[in-house]
Amino acid sequence: MRRLAVILVSILCSGCFALDEIDSGQREMDRYGGKGKGAKAEAAVAKQEEPSPAERARQWWDKARTFEPRSDDAKSDIVSCRVDGAIRFMSQTDCANSGGRISGS
Repeated sequence: MRRLAVILVSILCSGCFALDEIDSGQREMDRYGGKGKGAKAEAAVAKQEEPSPAERARQWWDKARTFEPRSDDAKSDIVSCRVDGAIRFMSQTDCANSGGRISGS
């Protein structure tokens, strides 16, 4: 009896939204699935040559940037502070609270 009910439901639900979604999901899985993916990835890696060290260095220098002071550095209250014989960088208030002395200019 149970088999008859399942067969009847499957026949009547041939146009069912859920079954259509399952079919479209299966097509998506087939399209993006792992079948043949390894061979394609290996071929792409083989085509892509490793640049020489000199070429990599040139590319790095092309992208290199200089360190320029930020526009808000004048507002910064970070100072070099001498605490217990060592120089540490902290805010002016932290330096005063830790018993340090502002060093530098």
